[in-house]
Amino acid sequence: MHSMEDPSGMTDTPSRAASPGQLLRTAREAKGLHLAVLSVALKVPTRQLEALENDQYDMFKGTAFLRALAQAMCRHLGLDPAPVLAGLPKALSPLSQASPRLVEPVVSGSTVSWGRSMSRGKGVSRQVWMLAALMLVGSVALIWWPGTASEASAPAEVVQDGAPAPVPMEQASEAVEMAAQPASAEMHQASAKPSAASSAAVKPLVSTSMPVAAASQDKAVAEDAPLVMRASADAWVSVRDSRGEIVFKRQVKAGESVKLDISAPLFVYAGRADGMELLWRGKLVDLKPFTQNNEVRLPIKP
Repeated sequence: MHSMEDPSGMTDTPSRAASPGQLLRTAREAKGLHLAVLSVALKVPTRQLEALENDQYDMFKGTAFLRALAQAMCRHLGLDPAPVLAGLPKALSPLSQASPRLVEPVVSGSTVSWGRSMSRGKGVSRQVWMLAALMLVGSVALIWWPGTASEASAPAEVVQDGAPAPVPMEQASEAVEMAAQPASAEMHQASAKPSAASSAAVKPLVSTSMPVAAASQDKAVAEDAPLVMRASADAWVSVRDSRGEIVFKRQVKAGESVKLDISAPLFVYAGRADGMELLWRGKLVDLKPFTQNNEVRLPIKP
């Protein structure tokens, strides 16, 4: 009697197999990567990564982009893509329900309608169209994604020469603080007390001017804030607090110094290790053990 029940118990194990999204989430958490950091690395919106990890395939327009995104995540996380791709759907249900009576693909300009015959004898054509759609989606993502560190998107994030530029809502307070900085070192010292009073209302304080002989200012910065970052080259920087929330995320220009009043544990990501110097509670941090491919991923513990 017991031997007859064993096969039924074995048939239940496949149903408990991890889904593609669970495999990707487990690999990402094992690497200690936040979705925001992975989003910057892959240049893909965070909501799409969340949808893939939650197995919400209806948010994707086609299987080509879905499978390409899964492969990119596996490659970045060092995960074998075979089990992940095997669990992904071969076709999305909204596409199959949109045109059930079509027999041949109808092409008009840039519009393509897929019929049932594509799955029967048009395998080569379907791959060509899927590749073209993937290239189109990738080019649109590269154009519109605001997280790139290229020169084209840099003017939208940094205020230069006193001219206001449109910035995201989360950086509005930083732009106001940078615009209020005096042009000379004497005026900066005269307004040190008002700046210290406003630091209680605005958490990240940015000093856009960094003189050559600024040893005394560097000491004052190290004493005022626990976390100090100085950039010798343009670099994309993001900082997450102990709750995983992003408290600082933007491109830091060369010669710029950033200080944050934040407590550990926290996580710091910098896009260029060779152009970044970081101090924690007044002590210089060695970034080499936390650098890979010239990218810094530094966890700071209490």
